[in-house]
Parts: sequence; C-alpha cells; structure tokens
Amino acid sequence: MKDRRKKSRMPIIIQIDYHAVDSFFRDFADNISAGGMFIATPKPLKPGTQLSLEFLLPGCNYPIRVKAEVMWNRDKTSIDQWLGMGVKFDSLSPSVRDKINTIVKQLRSVP
Repeated sequence: MKDRRKKSRMPIIIQIDYHAVDSFFRDFADNISAGGMFIATPKPLKPGTQLSLEFLLPGCNYPIRVKAEVMWNRDKTSIDQWLGMGVKFDSLSPSVRDKINTIVKQLRSVP
C-alpha cells in the first residue's frame, strides 16, 4: 500500500475512547500526527466509517475530542505490524492542531 500521508506520524502509545454510531470502543493509538493516527484494535472498522475520538495527550490536562474517518484498516497481523486502522482527523480546531503539533515536535526531539 502506497503511503499517501501528508504529515509524518510519530510513535506514541495513548488510550483512545471512540464511538461510531451506537458502538463504543477503547483501544490504543500507536502513532499520531496533526493529520491522524493509527488505532491498534483487534476489530478494525471499515474505511469510510465516521468516528468521534477522545484522548489525553502527554502534558495536556484536558481531553482532546475530534471527529475522524477511517481511511484504511489492517485486519491481518504480521511480525512487525498490529491489527488496526488508520484514521484521518476532520476539521481540527487551531488549538487542538497546535497541541498535537507540539507533542509531535517533542517526540521528534527525543533520541
């Protein structure tokens, strides 16, 4: 699969609470960028599924709430890849985008 991502993702493990229509889930993000994240889950949702996400970023004392869309999923595991789905954030507010960008920059500076 060709990588069409506009922003590079940085590794991070954070708990993600999310829902689609009337189903609620709790899983973990494996990486994040200002454009989206990978959610590791044993039951990835179909591309096109609309989600509402809620998560805490390191150093942030309030939950981030964003809308997202499932762009792709991985429903078969391999040695170095988890089951899960790549999601794209929809219409981030400037403050949320700035907070995510700050975290991504801090992660890049960690050796």
